[in-house]
Amino acid sequence: MINLAARVTSVELCSTFTFPTLKKLSVNDGLMGHELADLELDVSFPCFPDVVTIWSGVSKYVRQQLLKEEPQAVTITGLGTFHIKKCHFFENGEMITFQRPVFSLSRTVAQIRELQHASVPVPGEIKKVSVSYKKTHLNVPYSEKVAQHCVQETLNFFYFILKKEEDTDFILKDVGTLAIRGTEVTMAFCEGFLLSLNKSTGMIEKLLTNKWVISDKEVPLFPSRFGRVHQFPQFEIRVVPRRVSLTDEETSPDVKSGLSSTGERGN
Repeated sequence: MINLAARVTSVELCSTFTFPTLKKLSVNDGLMGHELADLELDVSFPCFPDVVTIWSGVSKYVRQQLLKEEPQAVTITGLGTFHIKKCHFFENGEMITFQRPVFSLSRTVAQIRELQHASVPVPGEIKKVSVSYKKTHLNVPYSEKVAQHCVQETLNFFYFILKKEEDTDFILKDVGTLAIRGTEVTMAFCEGFLLSLNKSTGMIEKLLTNKWVISDKEVPLFPSRFGRVHQFPQFEIRVVPRRVSLTDEETSPDVKSGLSSTGERGN
């Protein structure tokens, strides 16, 4: 197991960020004592109070909003906003309609090191909501307060890594992966999520073939000049292909292919 408490403590010594919640979550195998009194859990519910569990709850909330009959734009404050765009194309004289997920990068993240991200605004008719930690709490064995603090502290650690100009993958379970290489940003989506949106494997193939969306299966192939990326919310370091010949200002074909239709700089 990763010694997350030690890792965040070392970051605290050289940054303005503090991580009181992450340190508590990382050193307990059961629920924190002061939280037990706040929760009434079914004894059959598995208690795995770690950062990944909380972020899985956040991801589930995002997915639920996007898969509604009338999808809502949903914001993870400090990371970005997702919404669904209805698109059309003609094939054999017939107009085909499909749904494409779009991610809008938070300005907080984009401004850390002038990250490049395509701009696709959320249509005015789409209702916008932020992640509800109260509702997320129903899916994970934590209080609303702990879930919210865990998310913010994870993002603070994420910002610290970006300020060091390191590369990252931020995984939202069953939704997709936000991949940052140098100044380039790609939001790659899970094929299962795309299938839930469009109900057709043939349509998914068209989406991926035409690069209207990028599959998260491609992310492990995205090269980094370091040959490694920091993976969130697992707080792991993963080996990836090393990009030797390109500078930060240049873009590898694999990453560049995901930039034209994956999102925008947002709030």
